[in-house]
Amino acid sequence: MELFRIIGIAIVTALTVIILKNVKPELAFAAMLAGVIVLLVAALDMMKETFSVFDELVALTGIDNAVVKILLKIIGVGYLTEFSADLLNDFGSASLASKVELCGKITILALSLPILRSLLALITDFLSLL
Repeated sequence: MELFRIIGIAIVTALTVIILKNVKPELAFAAMLAGVIVLLVAALDMMKETFSVFDELVALTGIDNAVVKILLKIIGVGYLTEFSADLLNDFGSASLASKVELCGKITILALSLPILRSLLALITDFLSLL
């Protein structure tokens, strides 16, 4: 299973970082970064199936493709923001992590505005029919 592979990579990375902190502290960050990159590539590989499900959803429901793209961008911003903030917290930069979270929330709000506009237009059209 993919999850066991990801957990194994994370454990090996964590152990490597712990060992390197004691022996060569300057290499600990590089080892952490390498492990994170491998984990992200594995996660993106698993996401391919998810994107195909969204394509099927668009085909079955007739939802505008632009709305699905916006939703995927919002999900991506959320994951990327959380990942970045957690990484900054791990390196002892809690104040910077909170600023990254704030910027992520603002970005999500900005990305969601077209969906809110189309929702309001749909409600207005519906009310005008009554």
